[in-house]
Formats: sequence, C-alpha cells, structure tokens
Amino acid sequence: MIAQFAVEFKHITKSFSDRKVLIDVSFGVAEGEALCIMGRSGIGKSVTLKLMIGLLKPDSGQVCIDSEDITPLPEKELSRVRRNIGFLFQSAALFDSFTVGDNLAMPLKRFDKSKSPSEIEQAVNETLRAVGLEKDKDKLPVELSGGMRKRAGLARALVLNPKLLLVDEPSSGLDRITAGEIDDLLLRVKTERNTTLVIVTHDVRCVRRVADQVAVLDKGHLASLGTLDELESSENLVVRELTSESAK
Repeated sequence: MIAQFAVEFKHITKSFSDRKVLIDVSFGVAEGEALCIMGRSGIGKSVTLKLMIGLLKPDSGQVCIDSEDITPLPEKELSRVRRNIGFLFQSAALFDSFTVGDNLAMPLKRFDKSKSPSEIEQAVNETLRAVGLEKDKDKLPVELSGGMRKRAGLARALVLNPKLLLVDEPSSGLDRITAGEIDDLLLRVKTERNTTLVIVTHDVRCVRRVADQVAVLDKGHLASLGTLDELESSENLVVRELTSESAK
C-alpha cells in the first residue's frame, strides 16, 4: 500500500537572483509522520517551509499538499489550503498588542465564520489548556517568557486543528529543559492529533524524540533522507556531523 503524502516536493528548484538555494529537491512526508529538516545556516531550510505554505513559489517543480499542486494557485485558493496548515515561526510572531487569547481567537474569526463567540472562546481555552497556558490567556506577549511565547505560538498554530504543522527552529533561544518541553508538546500533537509535522531544527535531541524521517540539505541538494540512526552512519561527512549527538 502506497503511503498518502500530506506534503510532497517534486523536483523543486528555487533561486534568489543568481544563487540557487534548492536544486531539484524531491521528498514526501506521510500523513501523521514527522520530518525534521537539518542543514547549515542559510542552506534553504526556512525557504523550504515557506514553499510548503505558498509564501514563496518555486522556479520549477511542484509542491503538493494532500496530492494537490499548490504552485499555480492564486492567493484566494492558497487561503483555502492554508486553512489546514499551521505555522510556528521561530520568533512565535505573536501580535504584541493582542493578548494571548486574542492572538488565538484571530485565526478562528478569520477562517471559521461558522463559530459563535462562545464557541471561539471555548476553542481558545481548550487549546491554551493543551499547551499549559490556560492561566495566561489575558497576558500580552511581552509578559511571557521565551518558552511561554513558543507555547503561545504553538497554540495559535493549532487552534484551527490543522492537518499539517510547519515548525521553524522550535528550540531556538530556549534552555535545554524548556526546549524539551516544547519537544514533548510537538510529540503529543503528532500522536494524539495525528498531525503531520515538518520541523526545521539543528537540535539532535529534538530530532531523536520527534522525527520519523530526517532530511539533510547541503549546497542546494537533498544530501540524505532517512531515519536518524541511518544518517548518523552516513558516508557523507556533512550529514554525519549534523546528525551526530557526539558532534554537538
């Protein structure tokens, strides 16, 4: 039986001016699985996430979400696709003038017109409870610690119950214990909601705990794709260095 891909890259090439960031990159992520993307800084990892959500378009190739090629879609149709995609930015990207609760309510009001104000409040409360922020609903982002902001950003990405969650450097700027807590939340999202995850990270501990597959990008190409154990014994030195915990 062929696995259904929640997201698939088919021969993707992307350039900025004369610099090729991605060159003929192909891979797929099965529904309910987690793919971690690794690579050196500036190698195209975040570009890969932006292509998946249609914030960027490839020069050539296809980006498929649930088998639908989104590359030719106009903005209105992309909005339909994005309804089922959550995005946790590296900085959490919360609206500073909104409370945590209002940050979560905004996508519900925008994308789910069927919900009443009381249903929106219930969804916000349930999602904040899931990430341990139920007591922080009325706080502004500036009042939150770095780990709490990441939790709030994750809650906002999850409030629409997306089928696909894209995460950019979840452990960035966090201490090891807090980073582990974020990893636990991502693992729960995958196992309890059957959400497909694509995570850009340099943290091998996160990869070991959450990932089913690991993709390593190097010099524009997909250097390797497999389990962490497989990549740790790769003949490619860059792949081995990026995925080996002993090298950290």
